[in-house]
Amino acid sequence: MDKILELVGGPPASGKSTYVRATYGNRNSREFLHLDYDAMVVREVARTHGEVREQDIRDYVSMIYGRERATVMYGVAERVTVDWPFCISKRAEEYMSIGRMAGRFIECNFFTAQATEAWKRALTRHVAGEYNAFTVFFNKELDIAEALRPTFKIFLEAHRDMPASVERIFPQADAAYLWDNNERDATPMIIARCNKGENIEILDQVGWDKFQYKRKIDIYANFEVLDSHVEEFMGKPRTLFNIKYNNLIIGRTDKVFVI
Repeated sequence: MDKILELVGGPPASGKSTYVRATYGNRNSREFLHLDYDAMVVREVARTHGEVREQDIRDYVSMIYGRERATVMYGVAERVTVDWPFCISKRAEEYMSIGRMAGRFIECNFFTAQATEAWKRALTRHVAGEYNAFTVFFNKELDIAEALRPTFKIFLEAHRDMPASVERIFPQADAAYLWDNNERDATPMIIARCNKGENIEILDQVGWDKFQYKRKIDIYANFEVLDSHVEEFMGKPRTLFNIKYNNLIIGRTDKVFVI
């Protein structure tokens, strides 16, 4: 069997890590290895206890990650997975190029989440990150909605661009699958699939149409923070917010999203 490079794509909290753990968690290093640049940055930040600038940490991690990536790609592991956040086309194409040079079969699994519970978790993780930025803003007594508006815009813009990225990347992979992972703790359902050089085959038209709604996201949509609560995540308290968006999807004026 060919060695495989698998791109596991999707926004924060879409189920990428859960999928990797559940599918490959009991494999040994000859069978499976995972590469995650962002996780390496977080580990280094925690290790330095804020004594080094974040950009310096990222520069350092980029250097050692490049070496590790080459070693893993050309190594003996039968399957290598990489984190493909937000379906960024250039990042995917970079990994695919390296994988092909290493003689690996390219597989894509992309998990999408709509504006429901999964998207609320994704929004919170993207904006707050590992450092619970919301709490920092509250301590400074700033207007939370206005303080976070630029980050919300970036988050929505990334979601808006996902359908186009998927349609660009999927035909370049040897095999690609789009999953609806919208419900928390539910089994992902396949929406579409594609083989190299072929058109994307839609298996769930309703799910595909919902995915296409992302194209019409208004990144400047009005929103308000309704309330908040604290829950534990990976052993640490984290503040979550209920966000109400009005007219988030252009052309659907009757739709109000609370995420």
